[in-house]
Amino acid sequence: MIQVVLAVVATIIICAALVAWPVHPAKPVVTPVTAAMAVAGSEVITPFLAKFANHLVALNPNGDPTPWDASKLAGVQYIAFYYSASWCPPSRAFTPDLVSFYNEFKPSHPNFEIIFVSDDRSDGDMASYMKTDSMPWPAVRFADVSDPDLNAGQFCGAGIPCLVLVDRNGNVLSDTYRGGAYVGPDPVVGDIRDMVK
Repeated sequence: MIQVVLAVVATIIICAALVAWPVHPAKPVVTPVTAAMAVAGSEVITPFLAKFANHLVALNPNGDPTPWDASKLAGVQYIAFYYSASWCPPSRAFTPDLVSFYNEFKPSHPNFEIIFVSDDRSDGDMASYMKTDSMPWPAVRFADVSDPDLNAGQFCGAGIPCLVLVDRNGNVLSDTYRGGAYVGPDPVVGDIRDMVK
């Protein structure tokens, strides 16, 4: 009963917020939180995560990038942004390890997600990289990576591969760069194992 009441209250709050949300006529509207996304298992998607809602793709069963259901972000408490590109040999060396880690870790940690942010030269290069390395996580749509409103690259350091763990509000918890020095993505994977419970 309490969950039903919380769901109704959350829906009312979200609907009120949507009515007040400003609309910019020159751009497509990216709704920060929709009523359908707002309540999933009584978990609310934070405004930080909601801004990615209409900008994510993932591989479908045929291996093609298709829009990703952002309602899956409900309940996510930790996000690792993975900055990488197919043309980068260290990225190509690390990605299979990250895929193995994710496939082992994610099923028992639904509160965790990786979001890939590509530094590839084209949409086709990004899609090929995702497919070749069987990336199981969502990615920022190639056309949206440079969108200043989305600011998908905000956590990336000076080089790749770069893995940055943030909380659901975008606060950095672990980074590939520490004290200005590049330490690589492996320590961040260790921190994910330690921090994400």
